[in-house]
Amino acid sequence: MGCIIYLGGCTLDDPAPEPNAPALTLKYHQNLSLTDLSWSAVKVTGFKEYVILQSPEPIPDNPTPVVDQNVSVLVRIKDADVTTFAASPSLISSQVCYKLYCSVDDRFLYSSSVCVDPETLLFAGFYDRACHENGMTEMALFDRNVRNLSVFDYHTGDLSLNQSASEISFPSMELKTWINTTKLFVTEQSPGVMRAYAFPSLTPLTSRNFLQFLWCTRAEGPFVFATTDESVRNFHVMNRNTLNDMDTEDGIFGNQYIAVFPGDTMTVLTLGQSLSKKYLVDGTGHIVSSELLQVLVSINDLQSTCAQGHQLFIGGRQGTVIDRNGDVLGVLTSLNNAVVQISRLTEDESHVVYLINRNGQIFLEIADLGQLPQITVTQSYQMPQLTYSDIILDGPVIYVMGTQFLSFPGESFVLKYPL
Repeated sequence: MGCIIYLGGCTLDDPAPEPNAPALTLKYHQNLSLTDLSWSAVKVTGFKEYVILQSPEPIPDNPTPVVDQNVSVLVRIKDADVTTFAASPSLISSQVCYKLYCSVDDRFLYSSSVCVDPETLLFAGFYDRACHENGMTEMALFDRNVRNLSVFDYHTGDLSLNQSASEISFPSMELKTWINTTKLFVTEQSPGVMRAYAFPSLTPLTSRNFLQFLWCTRAEGPFVFATTDESVRNFHVMNRNTLNDMDTEDGIFGNQYIAVFPGDTMTVLTLGQSLSKKYLVDGTGHIVSSELLQVLVSINDLQSTCAQGHQLFIGGRQGTVIDRNGDVLGVLTSLNNAVVQISRLTEDESHVVYLINRNGQIFLEIADLGQLPQITVTQSYQMPQLTYSDIILDGPVIYVMGTQFLSFPGESFVLKYPL
């Protein structure tokens, strides 16, 4: 945007200063981490635009909007009749301040600065890996800087029980309960390593080292399913307690996801970029049948970023929606410049909540899956351009966990949105 130097910053346009005191009133309503801003319409000849500034500190009453290292533009609105804006935190701070300007002919009208608490939960650590299980407020985190596992309560903000995991660098993690016992499974792709811990004590239980690349794992009931880069018998059905093989079979090769659909006979899909495969596994852990599928999924991240339901699985850079038969029912995006980063299904699998990066901008979106293959986005919030580790759907609230590396040991955060 064209600008001129002013008071150490730059103005957003050319209008001359307005000498009067604040003429506009900016109101707000806090809705979890969203701030609903509103103001009265400025319906005068010469209207050009509304400009909303944001800052972690109160914004001074300058006669023209000044942008500097602390103050940035949140939004510019060209329609005089648009007098509301839902502000999602694009600043990770315990306080966010907003100021409204209105450009009219050769001058600006402006409001006083309003400051809000965006209900951002902040805590120290570079936790770029996280996992949770529905129904539990305690979750598992991994700090990549110090290579520690931690237990975190996303309701209270309590962080506790550090456990060293020095052999892990970029893990995929999964929390899974079976017969009232919860375990944390931590997987490293290369070298292929799987570790099981009691949760929430983080007591090490069992481990297994693989000779080849370990693409992904998925726990369900008494089993853990794994795919490796071995030349033969590279699909594994393992005992949950010992991580020993119960059955193996030749699988597909290359990067892949695992989708598991429960039942007396489990359906297990291994989903790859050039080929996929479907297995039926009985209650004793034996593979009773298998078949190749023509499903193709563009792999963009770890297994833990995918959404697993009882009837649907969503994964890959397009957010490919697949059912238990291995049929593709739709995609969350077909744009070449967009990547789905994390997705989570609601309990009834009627909606999906996901983070998507479009042209370098990150959005949190809610989409209706009730009319597949048609997928309808019902809500979209612009997010800070930071690293995100998990999305938790808890009743009427969406919890979004992420981290930012400002200085050692980094800082992590939890944002809250209405579901």
